[in-house]
Amino acid sequence: MAAGVALVVVVLFVTLGWRSALIVAMVLPVVSLASVATLNALAVPIHQMSVTGLIVALGLLVDAAIVMTDEVGKRLTAGLTRLAAVAGAVRRLTMPLAASTVTTILSFLPLLLLPGPAGDFVGSIAISVIVMLAWSFVVAVTITPAIAGRWLRMGDGAPTRDGILMRAFRAVLALSMANPLRTVALALVGPVMGFLALPTLTPQFFPGVDRDQFHIEVDMPPGTGIAQTLRVVREIDARLAGDDGIIDVAWVTGRSAPAFYYNMVGNRDQAPAFAQALIRTASPAATTRLLTALQADLPPAFPQARLVINSLTQGPPVNAPLELRLVGQDIDALRRAGDDLRARLARVSTVATVRTGIAGGTPKLTLEVDEARARLLGLDLGQVAGQMEAGLEGVTGGSLLEGTEELPVRVRLGAGLRGDQVAIGDMPILPPGAAASAARGAFPAVPLSTLGTLRLEPSESTITRRNGERVNTVQAFLMPGVLPAVALSEAMTLLEAEGYAPPQGIRLETGGDSDARDSTVQALVAPLGLIITLSIAVVVMTFNSFRLTLIAFAVAGLSAGLSMLALAVFAYPFGINAIIGVIGSIGVSINAALIVLSGLQEDARASAGDRAAMVDVVAGSARHITSTTITTVGGFLPLILGGGGFWPPFAMSIAGGVALSVTLAFFFTPQMFALTLARGGRSQSPMPQPANA
Repeated sequence: MAAGVALVVVVLFVTLGWRSALIVAMVLPVVSLASVATLNALAVPIHQMSVTGLIVALGLLVDAAIVMTDEVGKRLTAGLTRLAAVAGAVRRLTMPLAASTVTTILSFLPLLLLPGPAGDFVGSIAISVIVMLAWSFVVAVTITPAIAGRWLRMGDGAPTRDGILMRAFRAVLALSMANPLRTVALALVGPVMGFLALPTLTPQFFPGVDRDQFHIEVDMPPGTGIAQTLRVVREIDARLAGDDGIIDVAWVTGRSAPAFYYNMVGNRDQAPAFAQALIRTASPAATTRLLTALQADLPPAFPQARLVINSLTQGPPVNAPLELRLVGQDIDALRRAGDDLRARLARVSTVATVRTGIAGGTPKLTLEVDEARARLLGLDLGQVAGQMEAGLEGVTGGSLLEGTEELPVRVRLGAGLRGDQVAIGDMPILPPGAAASAARGAFPAVPLSTLGTLRLEPSESTITRRNGERVNTVQAFLMPGVLPAVALSEAMTLLEAEGYAPPQGIRLETGGDSDARDSTVQALVAPLGLIITLSIAVVVMTFNSFRLTLIAFAVAGLSAGLSMLALAVFAYPFGINAIIGVIGSIGVSINAALIVLSGLQEDARASAGDRAAMVDVVAGSARHITSTTITTVGGFLPLILGGGGFWPPFAMSIAGGVALSVTLAFFFTPQMFALTLARGGRSQSPMPQPANA
């Protein structure tokens, strides 16, 4: 955050001069302190996400102050008194700045309204940005003009001489106003290229996380005892301990480990065949190396176990990154279809492990009792079942005191006997006359196998349902670094090439990352109708003109294409973070157009169609538009340079869109203003030659 503040202040000194820069720089601590106090009142904790929101808002909160300070300075230079300069600047800019602030706030509302874990994760960013923008507007129309009117130097009313850059800019601007249609066509090239580049962007909807942590899941065959699972866990742990990149490993056996990241899925309990390792590495780079190495080494070394090596990702919690759901009513048909689909997905090069939701059940030992023989011994089914439960499951025979806690002691047959089918068949069953037989010196019990037939068979598998329908979910876990969208595309291509179709009565659906992506997009898009309506209402109230509102929102739509162009040029992936950035960029990019349109509307000669006056208005707005653009880009620069999978695409989509949208402010907005005036039949003054501008 300190780097962002320093960068913004340096930009202000370079673009505005030291007096104006100091006035605008004073806004930073005032707004920041007021915002932190407001966040505290709203019970928003100061953590990574809220601080990131403050960083995001750094480049945005000075925009209104820059515009107001520059306007007061221009009026003082023109020879107005200090009071008249301040009053005129506040009167002219209050509504445009309010409109630009509200539209920017509305553009961040989808983050605030995003439901579920993803909304919990990024919601604090939106709250911080909204609070800082609101305070920046309040300060810009109260404190900033007062200080600027008192501190900035007054002029004598004589026109200032333009520098070389401004004279060149005026010449280009005059040429563009003389050829508005061609200029508009050239201005559309960038946005159109951005929209055309969208299909070429790498689809990474939920980005990865640069963390020094990952986790491993170990699934043993159904029916495996916890002792055997622990033996495999110790062997795996010994291999992990030999790598210098691993700092520590924490194992949990029999259930899922506690979730240490917001979207980890932990739904396993009382599962003796399951274990999970939480691993901390020396660095994020070590994590990347270990994921690839362990995926290649561990599964072949432990073929008796199914190993899933998971990195951390952003987004809603999903059981697997790639899921194909088979929906039907016949359990046997679902099981067979799942096994077939699992075998096909295992051939996909980007898939590491595949498992099905409905598979063969846990093996179980059943006893078919010969009731006639049991009755001859005086036994019924309940007595046989009770003695079997006492021997195999055990009965409480006492208790132990450990400190202040009483622990029950369960007595049962040894593990060696309980795990041996032959030994279970030899388990003694006591008939009602066992005591008398023992008193006569005879063996009182009969073997269990004499009472019936023991048979080993699979138990019924768990029936899973989704929306009231039976479903067999085939889950695929991917190789490290593989994007779920890429793996899904490869899998569907393979299935199509093989002519795969689900059996009769079964339909195929996609889930996993794809399902979560669709749900998140729907959640993001859901409030856009209301947000767009409110934004249009604000702009219409500002200009009292549907014509100017259409121009402003044309700029907003085109800025989305410029954001995509920036992502394509710098080869960033397109995902949830980039989408949020594009939405934010639309709200920010429209600000420059609002300033230009408000100036053109208030200038009598420009409103009458005088294109020379339009050049003067746009040139007069050039400095603060350029300054606000540079400070906005500078505020996002630390996030871009910081690296990682989440923030750079988000920051680039906003910063790149805002930087490129300057072309729309200068070479689309005034030209469309002139063209729509011409269509309305307004008179036009002849344009001066560019050389005389």
